[in-house]
Amino acid sequence: MAAAHGFTFKLSSLYRTVDGGVVYVCANCQVPLGDTNDWNGKLQGESVVLLKAVSEFVKCGRVIRSRDPDDAGSKYHPLHCSNCGSPLGRFYFSTPPHLTNKLNLYNIDSTAVKEYTLGEDLDSMIPASEAPLTLETCQYFEEEFKKQHVLLEMLQEKMSKLENRVLPPEQDS
Repeated sequence: MAAAHGFTFKLSSLYRTVDGGVVYVCANCQVPLGDTNDWNGKLQGESVVLLKAVSEFVKCGRVIRSRDPDDAGSKYHPLHCSNCGSPLGRFYFSTPPHLTNKLNLYNIDSTAVKEYTLGEDLDSMIPASEAPLTLETCQYFEEEFKKQHVLLEMLQEKMSKLENRVLPPEQDS
């Protein structure tokens, strides 16, 4: 363990290796939010992941001046997922001296994200009902829709022939 500015860091989580990199995805909708290329650390006591940069799916809200006793006087932007609106954390641009380790970093709440380790089975992470559509899936559905359309046209034609046999022709007055 190592300490900095009164915070305790787990050294194993500070030194990540390139192989088996991690992608952080929104816990609610699974869009990618950031990865270990921009990883700056993890605050264990607060369950916060610190990132230097994030994806376009992370949106900053209006500036808020904190009144919370832990970071009183800080100014930050609340962070939200642009895809589903879930709150993700904060981006501090002004902090008291004891919080400089959070300054100008994306402070992502670790409960708001899931970690996907590269090389891991993606299917085990995302339920099939929520999996994103791929080109292959779209092509499959397009073929199925075409088949259903042809079948529907055939049934309409048969129904029309049957109606003509059963129903007498309409008389014009």
